[in-house]
Amino acid sequence: MRTVETHVSSPLRKFGVPDRRALAASADQMQARASARPGRFVGVPASRTTFVGRERDRETALSTLKETRLVSLLGPGGLGKTRLAAVVAEAAAPSFSSGGAFVDLVPAREGTVIQTIAGTLGVTERPPESLEHAVIERLRLGPSLLVLDSCEHLMDEVSGLVERVLAACPEATVLATSRERLGVPGERTIQVLPLPIASDAERLFRDRASAIDAGFTADSSVVTELCARLDGMPLAIELAAARAASLGPDGLLTAIEDRLRLLAGGRGADRRHRSLRSVIDWSHDLLDSEERLLFRRLSVFVGGFDLDAAASTVPSHRRSDVGT
Repeated sequence: MRTVETHVSSPLRKFGVPDRRALAASADQMQARASARPGRFVGVPASRTTFVGRERDRETALSTLKETRLVSLLGPGGLGKTRLAAVVAEAAAPSFSSGGAFVDLVPAREGTVIQTIAGTLGVTERPPESLEHAVIERLRLGPSLLVLDSCEHLMDEVSGLVERVLAACPEATVLATSRERLGVPGERTIQVLPLPIASDAERLFRDRASAIDAGFTADSSVVTELCARLDGMPLAIELAAARAASLGPDGLLTAIEDRLRLLAGGRGADRRHRSLRSVIDWSHDLLDSEERLLFRRLSVFVGGFDLDAAASTVPSHRRSDVGT
């Protein structure tokens, strides 16, 4: 009995499950994924809302994927990088005959990136070969696309893995989303910008507000001002539009003065996107101690600031560090 329990406890720890029943269920799921055809593209998050705007970004990303094997969509949180990556992946998937995967790295923690990728691809470790070797063998089957979403909290681990994958899999392509570049040789970056105020931003606001209240109407100048004060950020616009039915356009304009309080209450699966404060917290948590100190110093500015203004908040003997 002790021998049996010893053998059972090892996979329980490895797969992070509480008992043998959960382990059996996990094995069934893994076998189902492993039996999927190699040509399938898996893991793309299902869309429940319309995709508004970003036509140029979408076409730029698709054309860049044809020219290089590593493309990174960069930008602050809340700009819609994940949604753009999903749309690009769905459009590009037919070009990759060996399929691939859209891997959500938000739940991943240090040391678990390869497990997260393997779980999405549906591959398992085959001793004595490592799990990374199994992933690479899967991606070496032919033209394949690996989308790594939200890399910013695992930069060193992701960058190293991507470099090894690209070196070992000559027909593999990687599309990443991050708040900073991976820094891998050959990387091409696409900066994801806020939505144009008077066009895509306004269209997004009206689309999401109408989903909450089918009879929603508002003067174009009011919606334009709202979107401008939200800096054209898609997440902020969606959170504000969710309040349109209860506050109305004029009420939103008044309440937006306290935007951190207003732009909250989302119930999506991703906790980072349930409020504007959560997005800021995620970014702040990624800063080191010196970056947090500079962040606090920059809080003296009510609006924007340039490099000279930022340098003025730093003691003179440290100002050479600001530019980096």
